[in-house]
Amino acid sequence: MLNDAVEWVLSLGDEYGVDPVIYAVIWVAALPLFLLSLGWLVRSLRRREPIAVPALAALLFFLAPTLYVFAAGRDLPIWVYVLLITLAAIGAVMTIRKVQGRVRQDRRS
Repeated sequence: MLNDAVEWVLSLGDEYGVDPVIYAVIWVAALPLFLLSLGWLVRSLRRREPIAVPALAALLFFLAPTLYVFAAGRDLPIWVYVLLITLAAIGAVMTIRKVQGRVRQDRRS
């Protein structure tokens, strides 16, 4: 059963031009970089320093796997675009709320 699922995912990669292994590597590699840039962003907010560069870095690392799918994908079904954009939007809202909460918590202390 697991072999069937793996074969199905790999066949989707062949069909649509998106290599699931490359996607996974980008996701795993971008995660610690995203967390570091998020920490940088929170620190910059706390110190009232400019936040453009850390915010752009966090955004880039957050969206890196999705950008790979958009760049490498061929003839993807519309639901894939809708799903990825929805997930990115939900993740962005959750991240913004978490950053705001940390900054508020620090200002109370």
